[in-house]
Amino acid sequence: MAKLIFTYGAMDAGKTTSMLQVAHNYESKGLTPRVFTYKGCDKAGECVCRLGVSRKSDLFYKEYSFLSLDLSSTAVLLVDEAQFLTNSQVLELGDIASCRNVPVMCYGLRTSWQAHVFEGANALLGLADELREIRTICSCGKKAIMAHRTCSTATDCDEDIGQDKYISVCRGCWFKLNRSCP
Repeated sequence: MAKLIFTYGAMDAGKTTSMLQVAHNYESKGLTPRVFTYKGCDKAGECVCRLGVSRKSDLFYKEYSFLSLDLSSTAVLLVDEAQFLTNSQVLELGDIASCRNVPVMCYGLRTSWQAHVFEGANALLGLADELREIRTICSCGKKAIMAHRTCSTATDCDEDIGQDKYISVCRGCWFKLNRSCP
């Protein structure tokens, strides 16, 4: 049975970079990876890491069904921005790993800038065979586990993404920036 793996980390940790490296590794061995990213992202249609490496990708969206895929020549399914998956999509990805024997590797955030666990992350934390954390640091030098929104927008939507809108912070700095300590 293939595994369902969830790799998570704060923004700027290198999740997409890691995923693109996995895709390259499969291709260098003559195997075919299938790469997905979320349609609502500003990088939709292409996975782009902050180092400038990119590749074309398929798009998923809230109503998308992974079970409709022809995976006959697919060696691994890679999903970027996995926090935007729905519970049913995570179950479908589990089905693909368990019943179709295709490894599925998902990459994304655990929590929003408001410290809410994303639906897709929550489902993956419960269902994944393996959890992997990619670490990054806060400007204070501690491990960053959260995101702080650096700009004001008209919406509190967690899908309002963009690397220019957030910074990765540790929990202590997040509290200082977003809440008042008692």
